Amino acid sequence: FISLDCGLVPKDTTYVERTTNITYISDGTHIDSGVVGRIINDTLRTQFQQQVWNLRSFPDGQRNCYNFNLTRNQRYLIRGTFLYGNYDGLNLLPSFDLHIGQTKWTSVSIRELSSSLIREIIHVLTEDSLQICLVKTGETTPFISSLELRPLNNNNTYDEDIHDRIWVPFIKDNTTSISTDLPVDTSNPYNVPQLVAKTAMIPADPTQPLNIRWSFGEITAQSYVYMHFAEIQNLEAGENREFNITFNGLPWFSSFSPSKLSITTIFSSRAMSSPDGTFSFTFTMTGNSTLPPLINGLEIYKVIET
Repeated sequence: FISLDCGLVPKDTTYVERTTNITYISDGTHIDSGVVGRIINDTLRTQFQQQVWNLRSFPDGQRNCYNFNLTRNQRYLIRGTFLYGNYDGLNLLPSFDLHIGQTKWTSVSIRELSSSLIREIIHVLTEDSLQICLVKTGETTPFISSLELRPLNNNNTYDEDIHDRIWVPFIKDNTTSISTDLPVDTSNPYNVPQLVAKTAMIPADPTQPLNIRWSFGEITAQSYVYMHFAEIQNLEAGENREFNITFNGLPWFSSFSPSKLSITTIFSSRAMSSPDGTFSFTFTMTGNSTLPPLINGLEIYKVIET
C-alpha cells in the first residue's frame, strides 16, 4: 500500500491518520518537481483528514509526473484527492488533466474553494513502473493533496481492514430510504460495508418502478456495473419482494428476490455500452410481488482505453 501526503516535508516524515489508522508518507521520494504548500484555513483543517492539509503545486512545466516501481500485471486502485482551499491566496479555481503514462485518465476542475475532489481509477500495470502525471491545460496551476495506490485482488477489492473505500449517499427524486439496525451478512467477495448493506432505496410510491440512470457524456462510453441487494425489512406473512431489472428497456435480470439480511451482488461480466451514451436501469415489481423493488448499493466503473 502506498499513501502519499503530497507536499509533506521533510521527505522522511510519516504519520498515522487517526480517523482511518492509515500511515501516510511524504511524496518527496516519488517526485522531484513542484512547490509544496499548505492549507492555512483552520476551519478546513478540522473538517478534513490530515493527508489533505498539505499539497504540491506545479507552476512550472506542462507535465509533472510521480514515478513508482511496482509489479507488472498487478491491478491497482489509484486515488488522487484535491483540496484547493485558496492555498495560494489567488482565488483561482484550478483546472487540469491527470494522465497515467501517456494516456489521459481524467480532468480535474475545482468548483469550490472549500470542497475536496476525488478521482479514482482501477489500472492494470503493463510494466514494472508507473507514472502518474499532472498536465497543465490552461492558465491555472495543477496541484494535488494526496495520492494513494492500493493493490487489488481479482474481485477489485482489497483488505477490508483498510477503511478507505469510499461510498457516497445515493437518493433520487421520487425515492425514499429504508434501514435496519440488524447486522447484514456481507460475506460475498465484494466487501460491502455494513452501513451500505443496512440501508436501501425504494420508490416513494410503492406502485411505481425504481429508475436509475446516468451518462458519461460520451456515446462510446462503456461501464461495468455492480448492484448490491439485501432484504432488510421484516416481511409479514403473505408479503413478498420480487422484481425484474431492465437495461435501456431490455431484460437484464428477471424475478429477483433479495435474500433476507444477506447481500447478493448482480454485476455485468462484460463492459456495457449504450447507443446514446445513457445507461438506464428500471426495477419493476413482478406480478407475484407485494413490495416494491429496492437496492442497497451501486458501483459503476467507466472503461478507459489505454
